[in-house]
Amino acid sequence: MTSVSPVLTEFEVGAEQVIALDQREYFPIIVVRIGFQDKDGEPTGVASLTRYRFTDAEREAIGRGADLLLSQPHHGPLMPIGLQLAMPDAYPLPESV
Repeated sequence: MTSVSPVLTEFEVGAEQVIALDQREYFPIIVVRIGFQDKDGEPTGVASLTRYRFTDAEREAIGRGADLLLSQPHHGPLMPIGLQLAMPDAYPLPESV
């Protein structure tokens, strides 16, 4: 599995950043951060989105019933995570989980 760009579409590529590029114990990932605002325009939070592309061997394993294991290193309260499906260079599918 490889972290790929664009995370969403070509429009957001300029906002992407690479995390853990020089940390050999981690795989570098491409991240785009999305800010949220309330109805008055005040910031309410930030989400970090990444996109991964599976190899053919990984796709075959998933087809045989392999699960996706997602780890989330953290140093405090567990933060919520989301899993979605999206076609290359497209926004997430509306029926993703």
